[in-house]
Parts: sequence; C-alpha cells; structure tokens
Amino acid sequence: MMTNPATLSRRALLATAAFGTASLVAAPVFGQSTVRATAGPLGQFGLDAAQFGLRPGSPDDQSRLLQNALIEAAKRDAPLVIAPGRYRISRVVLPDGARLLGVPSATRLLAAQAGPLLLGRGLARAALSGLTLDGLDIRVAAREGLLTTDDVADLGIRDCAFVSAGSVGVVLNRTGGSVEASQFQGMRESALFSLDSRGLSIERNRVEDCGNNGIQLWRSQPGDDRSIVRGNRLDRIRADAGGDGPNGNGISLYKAGGVIIEGNSLRDCALTFIRNNSGSSVQILGNQGKRCGECGIYSEFAFEGAIITSNLIEDCALGASMTNLDHGGRLSVFANNIIRNARKGSYPGFKDPVGGMGVHVEAEAAVTGNVIEGASDIGISLGWSWGMRNLVATGNMVRRTGIGISVSLVPKQRNALIAGNVIAEATKGAVVGTEYGKPVTGDLTRAPDARAAGVRVENNQVG
Repeated sequence: MMTNPATLSRRALLATAAFGTASLVAAPVFGQSTVRATAGPLGQFGLDAAQFGLRPGSPDDQSRLLQNALIEAAKRDAPLVIAPGRYRISRVVLPDGARLLGVPSATRLLAAQAGPLLLGRGLARAALSGLTLDGLDIRVAAREGLLTTDDVADLGIRDCAFVSAGSVGVVLNRTGGSVEASQFQGMRESALFSLDSRGLSIERNRVEDCGNNGIQLWRSQPGDDRSIVRGNRLDRIRADAGGDGPNGNGISLYKAGGVIIEGNSLRDCALTFIRNNSGSSVQILGNQGKRCGECGIYSEFAFEGAIITSNLIEDCALGASMTNLDHGGRLSVFANNIIRNARKGSYPGFKDPVGGMGVHVEAEAAVTGNVIEGASDIGISLGWSWGMRNLVATGNMVRRTGIGISVSLVPKQRNALIAGNVIAEATKGAVVGTEYGKPVTGDLTRAPDARAAGVRVENNQVG
C-alpha cells in the first residue's frame, strides 16, 4: 500500500515539532543526490536516511549506514528521517544532538543480533520519535535495553514503540528527559528501567505483558530522584522470576525519593500496582488499580514521608501498606482513598494465605477520609507487634469486614487516636486491640479496656 506523501509529511512534521526542531528544512547539501532528496516529503524535514544507503526491507545489517547518517545529520544540526519499512540494525551509537525521526508504527528497527539496537553515552541531548524498536525476543544480558543510555542530560522519546525485548525495553542510566506517548509490549523483564535518574518525566505511555515489572526507578544510594510518572496505562505484569517483592510490580521505586506517581491506570499485576521501597518524600496520587496478587500500594522499608491519596484500589490481597518501622519506615498520610475487596487467600508465589486488610500503617501515620469496603479480615490495621507508634485513624468509613479497626497493644508505650469513623457490618468488632494479630480485647467502642491504655477511642458511629 502506497503512503500518501501529504500524510507522511504531516506525521514527520508533528514528530519533529515535538522536540522543538529549529529548522525543518534540510541543511546545505553535500552532493547532487542529496539535492534531489530534499525535494521529497522526507527531505523537507531533515536529511533523508535513504540518501545514505538505507533501504527498507533489506536483509542486510544496516547498522554502519545508519551510524554514518546519524553522524552527518548531527554535524548539520538536522533531524535524520527514516522512511516506513523494516531495517535490521544493532548497537548504533547516537551522537550528541541526534534527532532520529520515523513514521509511527511504520518505521521499524529490528534486532540484527543480541544486544541494544541504539546506544547513547555522554550526551547533552538526543531525541527519538515515531520509531518501533523490535528485539525479536532475542535473549540478552539482564537489564540490557533495546535502547540503552548512560549519562544523557536530556533524552526525548515520543510516539515510539518497544516490542519483544529479550530483557528490558529502555534502560536509562544517569539520564534525564522524558519518555512520552510510547508503547511497550512483550518484555521478558520490564518496560523501562532507570538507575540514578537525572529527573525523568514518564507520561502517557502504554505498558503491556512484561515478565517481571513495568516501570522501575532505582537509585544506587537513597536520594532525590525527582522523577514524575503520570498518566500511564499498565496491564498484565507478571513475576516470572518469583520472589516476594522485587518482581510483579507495575511501578517500582527503590531508594528513589521525591518521586510523584499520579493518575496511572494499572490492571492485573502479579504482586503490586505501586511499590515504594526505601524512597522518601514520595507522592502517590489519584491512581487506579484492579486485580493484583499482593498489596495494591506499598511504601516499605527505610522510607520517610509518603503521601498516598485519592487512589482507587480493587480486588487485591491487601489494599495498601505503609510498613517496616523495624527498618525506619515511618511518616505517612493515607487519605481519601477507596479500597474494595481486599480478600485473604492463596496467591501465586505465596505458600500460605495472605492479605485480608484494607490498609496497614505502623509509625507517624494519619489514616483519614478513606472508604474501605469488603476487607475480609481487617479494615484498618494500626501497627503490628511492637511496630506501632503515633497513629491516627479519623473520619473513615469501614464496611463489611471482620474487625473494623485493629490496633496493636504489644508496645508498652502507645499513642493512637481512633475517632469519628463510621464502621458498619464488622462481624468481629468495630475497634479491637490485638497482640501479634490475635484479638485480646472486646470491642473498644462499647467499653474501655485497661490493656488499651494510650489508645483513645471516641465518637465513632457503629452500625
């Protein structure tokens, strides 16, 4: 089928404009053949890769041809435009200032051998648009991407597709910039792995069918990552490598602080929709998740400061957990969320039944204004064992559960306020003191108990 030149021109124009290209007209020519090329629809917006010998559908490895074309385009500060078609390449190195443009869903770069298709190292700026990178499911080393970058100050990826990666779709080491409006499908490991980000925006992408994780933001040491993960859709994230936390997560943070995770839609994650491990000052806002095998939203281990608000979590073993005071995990707000159907049961990867809680918190935490319905065991869990310190549960609605609100009485010194909540259809008591998960008091909304000293229970409406 022939491509309409006008349509092709518009697409190339939009892709180029997305990265603020200063000049859409080709740079001064260096040969008569290039003069003729600039008259076509591709040449209007940069250098036409065909003039450097690239041929769609060729069975040959065209890496050297593409490399030479990129170097020349960068010298001229011009985009390099690749026509629709299939091109076999491997380990092509992006020069500084590279702008590589294709036609979305039509320009396809295929793996000529194992390893990255494109590499970027030590760049001030580079941009990709309208390309499909296809790894053909060829196995590669762990955390090696179809695109792999190291030390890139400003990388722009827009309207691209990454498919059938033998490990990871995109690996970004010490890289800043943006990954937007792109698709990731069929990864053996994860869609995107970032280590020591220099501030990334990851927005409006589609991620499907990943073997172990969706989007991963990790740091070598705890630090201020400053990345934003917003408006992405993630579906069917497995945990092929097993384990009790590193795999099976839609969005995974490790030691990455100052991250905003907002407005994402997640479905069918093997373990967790959003997992924050040891990231401080993290905000998890307005996300929606349905069906996961463990905890919908986790903030765990050595985190300080987590705001989790306005999320909707359904059909998980555990709705949300801010835990691990034993590792310094503390300081959180869990507000205005809806948790539905947190059911204890047997889930893949777990020997014993797990879950059954709407939300669990341990230290310096406020749980307020939430609606929790259908938690099979406990609606709100305040503390576990000695991990219980300075907790507030106010203004929540808890319905259809075993215990409405449980509070750990193991610590000798306790400080908790449970007030102004509406608790309905709690079959094992509205507010109950526990030790190591076992009830040791009656319903504290009906009568005080000396064993619950330091726990203030007042003005709750029980139905």
